[in-house]
Amino acid sequence: MIEDAPPLSASPSVTTALKHAPLGIAIFDSQMRYLAASRQYLTDQHLPADMPLIGRRHYDAFPEIPQKWRDLHARVLAEGVELHHEGDPYVDRDGRTEWIRWSMAPWRTDGGEIGGLVLYTEVVTANIQARLKLEAAEARYRAVFDQAAMGVARLTPTGAVLEANDAFCALLRRDRETLLGATLQNLMHPDSLDATMESAAKLLAGEAETCSAERRVLIPGGDLWIHLTASMVKVDGQPAYILAIISDISARKQAEDAQGRYQAQLRLLINELNHRVKNTLATVQSMASQTLRNEPDPIVAFEKFEARLLGLSRVHDILTRESWHGAELREVAERALQPFDEAGARVSIEGPSVWLQPGGALTMALTFHELATNALKYGALSNAAGRVRLGWTYDPEARALEVVWNEDGGPPVSPPTRKGFGSRLIERSLRGELKGEAVMDYRPEGLVCRLNARLPEAHEGGVLGQG
Repeated sequence: MIEDAPPLSASPSVTTALKHAPLGIAIFDSQMRYLAASRQYLTDQHLPADMPLIGRRHYDAFPEIPQKWRDLHARVLAEGVELHHEGDPYVDRDGRTEWIRWSMAPWRTDGGEIGGLVLYTEVVTANIQARLKLEAAEARYRAVFDQAAMGVARLTPTGAVLEANDAFCALLRRDRETLLGATLQNLMHPDSLDATMESAAKLLAGEAETCSAERRVLIPGGDLWIHLTASMVKVDGQPAYILAIISDISARKQAEDAQGRYQAQLRLLINELNHRVKNTLATVQSMASQTLRNEPDPIVAFEKFEARLLGLSRVHDILTRESWHGAELREVAERALQPFDEAGARVSIEGPSVWLQPGGALTMALTFHELATNALKYGALSNAAGRVRLGWTYDPEARALEVVWNEDGGPPVSPPTRKGFGSRLIERSLRGELKGEAVMDYRPEGLVCRLNARLPEAHEGGVLGQG
């Protein structure tokens, strides 16, 4: 039988060469009997270097060889094909798994017939394991890179985009094809460009390992605030690429800006309130001083002082309701004069809509109160027949306001022998708050008072446009 035929012998020179070959090499005859084997082959098989294999069948020496390998051997011997694999797992007799790079090819006799095969093996377990670890690491990196909720990109050391994940593209409102190759100069808002390039230069020079900052970037149709963290990755000690991670902080920046504006407005409002309180206290102090100085009867003085305070408080009610932004002239007049004309039949009010800032509203309220008080004591409201007409005109371009207080039907009027507190209060308030003047015309048929004022613009006279 063929199986019982003696094996061919390898020449001594071949045997000697195989012993010192750096690879695992084994030569078999057509019955898979060993003709020669290198020392490295025995070492790779965890066998003694001097173990005799010549003449033994491969499957007798290694009975654990799976059918897969037996089929491969048979194919090479039958078809004369060459086979190879870069890394095939092999479980040895001890249960160890080794990764083998192998190739096998037929050798032929002088007559051209297949005489057996030559098997080349190399244990590449370490290389395969390193490759698998690298692939696993790359897979983990890719999963983190692609699925990260924040925008992640790799940039060249000079700032050109090498790759970007979906979140990076979405944040910058650009598709990946547009972003690839784009540079920091293209992406950064001009306000952030210099600072960004300075940080990139420090990373490139090794002066910093990581930079973290808030930056503005350009997006189609506008710009966006981001938080940027950038790190330089080195390979063999040389800058390889920059890893950039960005997140959208526009909502926070908007909230911070709004908070800043609110705080600034609050500080200004507090300052304005302090100013208003000082002015009001000064007005009350002046009213008290003048009332008590000019009225010897304490009861009458108290009544006058109380009436003036009430007139002042009514306008404060309006201003408080309007958050001290101001008040309509008509409402100021109605509030100030209502106590003097409960039935609403003796005082008429006419004029266009005019918005007074807080200082002007207080001034006009005090003025109307003093005029009505004087009319009640000496003028048109001191009898049952008298009437008061209050009217005004306003030129928006010149911001010129003219108010006319006209009394008739009261007792005959004559000019006073001295200027009272009410007149001085009116004149002083108009000059200070409204840059105006008051002209009193004491006609026999009734007092006519003309008040001329220049209303301030919104930015004049304090934060709320008041003095």
